[in-house]
Amino acid sequence: IAILDTGVNSTHQDLAPNMVPGWNMVDNNSNTSDVHGHGTSVAGIAAMAANNALGSAGVAWGSKIMPVRIADANGYAYWSTVAQGINWAADHGAKVANISYSGVSGSSTVQSAAQYLRSKGGVVVVAAGNSGGLESIAANDSLLTVAATDQNDVRASFSSYGAYVDLSAPGVSLYSTAVGGGYSSGSGTSFSSPVVAGAAALMLSANSKLTPADVDRLLISNSVDLGTSGYDQYYGSGRVNAAASVLAAKQTVVSDTQ
Repeated sequence: IAILDTGVNSTHQDLAPNMVPGWNMVDNNSNTSDVHGHGTSVAGIAAMAANNALGSAGVAWGSKIMPVRIADANGYAYWSTVAQGINWAADHGAKVANISYSGVSGSSTVQSAAQYLRSKGGVVVVAAGNSGGLESIAANDSLLTVAATDQNDVRASFSSYGAYVDLSAPGVSLYSTAVGGGYSSGSGTSFSSPVVAGAAALMLSANSKLTPADVDRLLISNSVDLGTSGYDQYYGSGRVNAAASVLAAKQTVVSDTQ
């Protein structure tokens, strides 16, 4: 799982076992240390280690974390840098990329890079944003955009919504790794996105022959419908159900097109 973010604290006791080399797109070097703190928390939700009596467990705790720094010390990033990060991750074996940034769904530059990753068998999962309002971003097939739910399976008040939302996932008070080496709780669609990225990684681990379209379809069709019946702009197709999606992935027979 490539974590396109502010970097990751690779020495964190609950992340170190799962780290693989990444790249710093901002400074064009291999120093992917976290300059902000956001990326370390996002990485933990997706894939912090488990069964080690430490902290918590990532959704895909057996998956590897590839840190790709695309942001400055304030956490801001250019879409062009994000796109470069996706391309780099695609060329270095990432099967899932997570981008927990508001507005990313509306960038044609990012969408184009996401299609490149998809051409190599990977999927890109992104956050819907935390404006709490309606966003006029069009739906697209290159990204999986994730809104946030709370402990009661209800939309989080801060979660942005619109036709671009594909799925929702828990995003309130999620406990994860902190950049200083400990743990902290955080809320935001930034934390909903890596839940879905972790679920996608589990599916690809269960069935490596799945196409990106298979991953999208199975995540959406196995989600738990919330809000109005069927698709709606607050929850997308529903709240992600990792267990059902992984089971469906294992049972899916992928046709040989070669």
